[in-house]
Amino acid sequence: MPDIYFAPHPKEDRKDFNLFKGLTIIVVDDKEDILVLITYILKSYGIEVLTASSASAAFEIIQQSRVDLLISDIAMPGEDGYSLIQKLRSLTPSPIREIPAIAFTGCAEEQAHEKALAFGFQTCINKPSSEEELITEIAKLLKSFHRSSSLLFSDYSLLEKEKVA
Repeated sequence: MPDIYFAPHPKEDRKDFNLFKGLTIIVVDDKEDILVLITYILKSYGIEVLTASSASAAFEIIQQSRVDLLISDIAMPGEDGYSLIQKLRSLTPSPIREIPAIAFTGCAEEQAHEKALAFGFQTCINKPSSEEELITEIAKLLKSFHRSSSLLFSDYSLLEKEKVA
């Protein structure tokens, strides 16, 4: 069973989300099903998605590609998400060290959220999560990092889930 749940919407419902076109997000998780699911969700909003199944692979990709946002699992075998964000934040002056980042974790404890923020993530989302929560957090985070950009919006009402009777 996947760790994120969503109700697919017809593409027509997402035509307003071409606001995300041109954005590149890297998703890091050691679980292939999570990478596939999040990729599907983000691409349906017009976002270009890069994926990595380890922190070291993600670090290499980030150094070679333009990335607007990082979404990283915390608990991965070997090098974890905390290590990845520390490496990024410790780079000498570089745009890479400023990439906004979301910790995506299965640990719902308050300490996990505080630890993620202390290590350099801007926000933390629990697994399981909803599509709306994920997209809303991405929009909020990118908006705060690109205040002068007209790409992002402040009205998140479009992200509300349709009520199913």
